[in-house]
Amino acid sequence: MSDRRFKRMVVGLPQGMGNSSAVQAAADLAEFLQVELLAAFVADTALLDVAGFPAMREWRILDQQWQPLDVNQISRDLEKVAEAARQRFAASVGGRNIRTAFDVFRSAELMSSLIEAGDIVTIIEPSHPGESITRQFTALLDAAFQAASAILIVPKRIIWATGPIMVQAAEPHDPSIRIALEIAAAMKDRLIVVLPPGMQLPPEIGTEADRYGVVVEQLSADPDVPPLLFSPRSKERLRVVPRGLLGGRTQLFSKLHGVPLLIIESGQTLPAAKEAGFKASSA
Repeated sequence: MSDRRFKRMVVGLPQGMGNSSAVQAAADLAEFLQVELLAAFVADTALLDVAGFPAMREWRILDQQWQPLDVNQISRDLEKVAEAARQRFAASVGGRNIRTAFDVFRSAELMSSLIEAGDIVTIIEPSHPGESITRQFTALLDAAFQAASAILIVPKRIIWATGPIMVQAAEPHDPSIRIALEIAAAMKDRLIVVLPPGMQLPPEIGTEADRYGVVVEQLSADPDVPPLLFSPRSKERLRVVPRGLLGGRTQLFSKLHGVPLLIIESGQTLPAAKEAGFKASSA
C-alpha cells in the first residue's frame, strides 16, 4: 500500500495489575499496522485535592485511629502506581519493531487533548468489575468516544490469536469496509464482509482486494439478529463496525465475546499518512 490509514495507537492502560494479554494484543495490532504505540496512564490526582481539606481524615487500620490524609504519601503512592504501569507496559511491548512511548496524565480529560486525527484509541476491558465504575475508567471511555474517530475495544480474554477480519456495515460504501480491507491486507488474512440482505459490495472493493491479495467473503446479515452477534464458527480475530451500528455504549463489553472490536466513525474519513505502507509483522 502506498499510504497508511492510521498514524498512532493510543492505549489507555488499565489501573489494575491484570490485562497484560490485552495490552499485548493491542501491541500486536500496532506492529501489524506499523504505527506508533503510545501508552497513556491516567493517575487521577483528584484525591490530592481532597486531601488538602483540613477536615478530611482517613482510618488507619494498624493504628486503629483516624488521621489526616497524608498528601506526600498519596503523591508517592501515585508515583509508584504509575511506575508499575510503565514497567508492565515495557514488558508487554518489549522486542517489537515499532516506536513506543509512555505518558502519565493527571486526568482523562487531559489525555483527550493528546488524541489526533488518524489515531486509534484503545480501551481495554477492566479485569475487575469494580474498575469499570471508577472515575478514571469512565472518564477515559468518555474521552475516547468524544475525541476519537477510531476506537479499539479489547476484551480481557481473547479467544482467537489468528483468523480473518470481519466487518459489518449498514451499506456497501461505508468507510469501515475499506478500513477493514486495509487491515486484512496488513495481517495477510481473509476479509469477511457482512451486509444487509440484497446488498452487494461495489466493484472497486473487489479490485482493491485483488491488488492487495486479500480474499473477500460476503455474508448477509440476519435482520432478526442484533449487530455484533456473529456465528463463532467464523473465528475472526478482529471485528470492525461503524459507530452507527453500535447502538450506544450500553453493555459494550458484553458484546465482545472474546474478540477485539474496532469502532469507526462513518461520518469521518481518516487521513492517510504520507509514509510507508502497511507491513505485515513476522512476529
